[in-house]
Amino acid sequence: MGDAVIGPTHVLCSIGRGTDQVWSSARTGIARIANSDMTTRRLEAIPMGLVPEEALAKLPPDIDKLPLPPRARRILGLAAPSFQAVAKDVPQPVPLFLGLPELGRDAAPWLIHVPEYLQTLTGVRIDDPRSVVVARGRAAALMALERALAFLQAEPSMAVVVGGVDTYLDLPLLDALGDEQRILGAGVMDGFIPGEGAAFYVLSGASASKGQPDRNQVIVNGAASTMDPGHRYGTAPALGEGLAAALDRLRQSMDHPSAPIATTFAGFNGESFEAKLWGVARLRHNDFFSPAMVIEHPADKFGDAGAAMGAILIAMAAQSLVGGTRSGPALVWAASDREPRACAVVSVLKQ
Repeated sequence: MGDAVIGPTHVLCSIGRGTDQVWSSARTGIARIANSDMTTRRLEAIPMGLVPEEALAKLPPDIDKLPLPPRARRILGLAAPSFQAVAKDVPQPVPLFLGLPELGRDAAPWLIHVPEYLQTLTGVRIDDPRSVVVARGRAAALMALERALAFLQAEPSMAVVVGGVDTYLDLPLLDALGDEQRILGAGVMDGFIPGEGAAFYVLSGASASKGQPDRNQVIVNGAASTMDPGHRYGTAPALGEGLAAALDRLRQSMDHPSAPIATTFAGFNGESFEAKLWGVARLRHNDFFSPAMVIEHPADKFGDAGAAMGAILIAMAAQSLVGGTRSGPALVWAASDREPRACAVVSVLKQ
């Protein structure tokens, strides 16, 4: 799988608007998590990492009048500013590779229309036939990246937009998670803080990136995903092997062997299930990592961003490498509640 260049990036979450602000906040320890207006069934406030309302895009009348559920409306409001920020200068129509939450077989027909809605919201023309929606939860944005790399290998002169968006600000969802004792709070130690966010970035093929000014470029060396039958809701034994298997595929997919990983941007959300996945992967691929590797797990600053997590981590990794605040290569990984596990390697191409 050939390298692809990461162009402009944009992140929106509770700790900032724009990748530079989000990464600066995360690496200096700034967290914005507070009790929300949402409550548990025992009427206890739920701590969340929420984006201020004024940062969300307003829905135009032709979308606002649609019978969309509240979660869909907020996802569109979160996605539009970041998507528009990176896509406005990409040749149009632009292929979009988008990670979204997994909402069940028949619960969310609106998911497939998100690119269409984003086109209306932003005025950016989307190449719908060549766009891909991956509705698979926390690993979705990295799975979308994997699909984008395959597309660019066949179309190296193209530029695409890759991203992810999600929110936990949804009462039925929070009630279900509360019933499962998964929300961190009174009486729940092995839980997570619900959050939300969106992140998008331009990804250019090898031919499209030629002729740019001399500068350091951040490239994606490879991405891979796999399905783990031992997931949280599965019946197979939870052996924690899925991320290790995804790393296997990632290493085999790269055109050149990677230098030891210097920084890992980890998809931890605060629950021990993800820690087990990482522990198995780290042990099985010990030779892949530098002994002095730094681990970043920014969800402790803005909560679990769901299907946006992989794209947020890619954007933060790119920002850290180009700014020299972290060393590369960098590994990014994320694991969904159900089967998907995904990972990618990014590094700086010295020109």
